[in-house]
Parts: sequence; C-alpha cells; structure tokens
Amino acid sequence: MNNTEDIKFQEMDELIERFLRGEMTPEEEELFHEELKSNSDLREQARAVSALLKGLKEKESTHDQVIINEVTATKRPSSVRRLALWAASIAAVLAIYFGYSYHAENVRYARINEMLTPYYEHYDVDELSRGDTDSVIIAELYSLFNRIHEEKDMKDIIAELESIHQSLTDEFTYYQYDNDIVWNLALAYIKDDQTDKAIPLLESLYQDNLGSPIAAKAQELLKKLHSK
Repeated sequence: MNNTEDIKFQEMDELIERFLRGEMTPEEEELFHEELKSNSDLREQARAVSALLKGLKEKESTHDQVIINEVTATKRPSSVRRLALWAASIAAVLAIYFGYSYHAENVRYARINEMLTPYYEHYDVDELSRGDTDSVIIAELYSLFNRIHEEKDMKDIIAELESIHQSLTDEFTYYQYDNDIVWNLALAYIKDDQTDKAIPLLESLYQDNLGSPIAAKAQELLKKLHSK
C-alpha cells in the first residue's frame, strides 16, 4: 500500500472510530451516512469485509480463533492490523446504518401513505359488464389503479401507467379515463417519492378541469406537497 492510500485508510479508521464512539456532531453524522450511501465502492468493500468478519466470528473452533488472533496480533504489519480493526468497525457501522436506513424508509413510506390515504379511490371491477373487449381492458386498468393503494413497490405500476399515459395522444382506448390515469399516475409517483414528476400532472389536472371535483382534489394535494 502506498503512502497516499495508507493516509486515506487511516483517515477512514478515524472517522469510523469517532462515529462508533458518538463523538461526531449531528452534521458530521449526516455527512457520514451520505458518504456511505453515495460511495458505492466504499459500500461494497465494507459489505464484503463485514461478511468476511462475520464468517470468521461465527467459527467456534480454537483453530479459527487463532486465525483471528493472528490477524489482529501486534506482530502483524500495521496495515493488516488496521484492516482487521476497520473490518470490525465497519461491521458495526453497517449494522447501525442499514438498520437506520430501513427504519427511516419505513417511516417515510408510512408518512407518504398516510398523506395519500384520503385520495385513494377503490375502483370496483365487478361493476363492469362482462364479455366485451372494452370491459376487459378497463377491468385491467381499474385493477392497476387499485394496486397503488394495496402495494408498496410502485416500479411496475408506474411503468404500466406511463405507457398508458403516453398512448392517450395516439389512440382512444382510454380516452374516457384520461383524468383517472393522470391522477393515479401522480399518486404512484408520490408514493415512489418522485414528487417532481407528480406535480406537473396535478397542475395539468387542475388547469384542465377548473371547477370540477378532480381539480379541487389536485389543488389540495398540490398544497400539501408544496408545504412538505
């Protein structure tokens, strides 16, 4: 390891140690978490070393304990000792970080879902007449709308709705349901934390339907999004 890499490694050791000891300010902790999120190389290396360390710790034989002791023994080169200490530290950091991230994600999801709950509408597929092609198409559309409320992952739903939304300018299959499509796509975007994509859709609903119930709902939801 060259001197530059050695210095960087030592700086990372010091950062992790300060984090584990609770010596960071709230601002420094936030920056530290952001670095873990944004630095993919660091994250992947940390996961790999953490997994290796976990595997070693799960071994209970004397021979395996000797190996661990060998790695951390003072007779080993300083860079190797630092690697072992860093592995132990980063394992703890990852446990804290990913636990924190999982909790934060659940809190975010619950907050957004609570905000959207008054705006979800159940589309009754059973009320559609059976047998004709249109009813089948609309039943699938209604089912897609209902999934926005029922499911957590919006990736597939957004992809399908985006495709249908884009088709509105070229065909008339869904022309009677254009407002519903735009409205539900906006809800899916918000639930997926893509507010920047939802806002233009809600604004268009408001402008194109002034005085209607859907315009009032769009305006109300826009105010909530802008006040976040």
